[in-house]
Amino acid sequence: MMSQWMQRSDVRAALHVESSPAKQWPGPSEGWSYTSQYAACNAAAPPGTPSMIDFYRYLAPRLKTTIVFNGDTDPCVSYEGTREAVRVVGYAQLPGGAQRPYFFNATEVPLHLLDEKPLLFGPDLAVAPAGPQFGGHVTDYGNRLSFVTVHGSGHMVPQFRPRVGLHLLRKLLSGKPFSPPLPDDADLQVMTEAAFRKELDAWTLSAQAPEFLA
Repeated sequence: MMSQWMQRSDVRAALHVESSPAKQWPGPSEGWSYTSQYAACNAAAPPGTPSMIDFYRYLAPRLKTTIVFNGDTDPCVSYEGTREAVRVVGYAQLPGGAQRPYFFNATEVPLHLLDEKPLLFGPDLAVAPAGPQFGGHVTDYGNRLSFVTVHGSGHMVPQFRPRVGLHLLRKLLSGKPFSPPLPDDADLQVMTEAAFRKELDAWTLSAQAPEFLA
């Protein structure tokens, strides 16, 4: 399904790759080669070669929004390593921007899609809407940089969790927050157990408001 979609003329035009010599997707074709420019999964990189950390540090201040995301069941690239890499970039964590849940709207899909789709595409898709569902966690830093996990997804988020993948794309394009900021730590520390639970219950409901699900 993805291969057919990527080869559609309107999709190629939207991606500005109409003149690409590639005739199939996924690729590449036989005989391809490339040179790794970064010290990322590159044991042969000489000392001083920029890493992805340097890349994020360069890129984030130049973009309206930067989202680095990871499936939280990815057996190839652990989200713990990605989370640490984003932290080491060095931008201050925003007030209330500590790791916290976000939710997405689990809309229904037509029955024919379930009949046509490959088994591993969107295994949680259903014909009945499920409303707001836990999508993963988000941590916000300065320079509009965010680290986001996608719950239950492996390496290919659009394949394993397509609805959450679309949610991420909408947040990237709109610049809107994934969820409201957390209460201040100092305020939480002085709360009673009952007040703490009430505060978190209220926060969880607010995180499922339409403005954050959109």
